[in-house]
This record gives sequence, structure tokens and C-alpha cells, in this order.
Amino acid sequence: MQVGAPRPDAAEIRERQTTLFPATSEERLLVEATQVLQDLGFTIEESAPRFGVLAGSKDRDAVETPQVVGQVALMVAFAVLGAQYNPVWDTDQVIRATLSTRQVSTQETSLRVSFERIVTNNRGLSRVEELNAPEFSSGFFEKVRAGLAQRT
Repeated sequence: MQVGAPRPDAAEIRERQTTLFPATSEERLLVEATQVLQDLGFTIEESAPRFGVLAGSKDRDAVETPQVVGQVALMVAFAVLGAQYNPVWDTDQVIRATLSTRQVSTQETSLRVSFERIVTNNRGLSRVEELNAPEFSSGFFEKVRAGLAQRT
């Protein structure tokens, strides 16, 4: 892997994150996408309708009991062996959504959505994880389509 080089599956991910909406303006698409994000608990942080860009986030608890139990068990096991072990587990996460629209033709507008999460552990260290599973974008697009259909 080279620094700055795209991932080998970048085109596949981009295709999965993008869909076309026939006979829909960028403005209408951004309004509906904003409403869907808000319905999903996101707070809109940035909005530039003129450029077809929207970003939002939501905070969530990231504590998973099995992870904490496993880390505490390791700490106890190391203590029994006379060694020290400092347990680490996830505590908080911020899920971010970024959207962009593009007028493809007079009849079609594309919408791209990407999700990521920033996870912080009990030591204050953070890591970023892309949320690339197909169900993230397809589920979002279904909700946008449903909203557009209701307002037609």
C-alpha cells in the first residue's frame, strides 16, 4: 500500500455509496436527506446546499459488556501471574455522515453518502472506522426514496 494511493476497492465502495434519483433537484434531495438524517438522530453540522454538501453526526455509547468483561478477565489473569495489565475498552463513539449531490443530467441527480465512526476508549485514545457495509447506504437511500415518494 502506498501513501495517498486509493484503496483497491475504492471504486466498489463509491458505487455502493452512490445512487441516482430521477426527476429530483439537488435542493429537494438535500432537504429530504437532511430530514432522514435528523430522523435517525443526527445533528446537522455543515450544510452547503449551493455546493450539494451536507454533514452531520450523532454521539453514541460504545461500551460493549463482552469487551469490558474480557479486558477485566485479562487483568485478573495477569494479576494472578504477577504481571500488570491495563485494560482498554471502547467508551464513546461519534457516527458521522457526509453527503454530496451532483446533477448528472436534467433528468437525474446522484446522491452519495458515507458513514464513519470515531471510537474513543477509556484511555482517551480515538480511532476512525469506515462504515462501508452495503446496508448503511442502501438503508439510507430507501428512507430518502420513501420520503420523496410521500412528498410527491
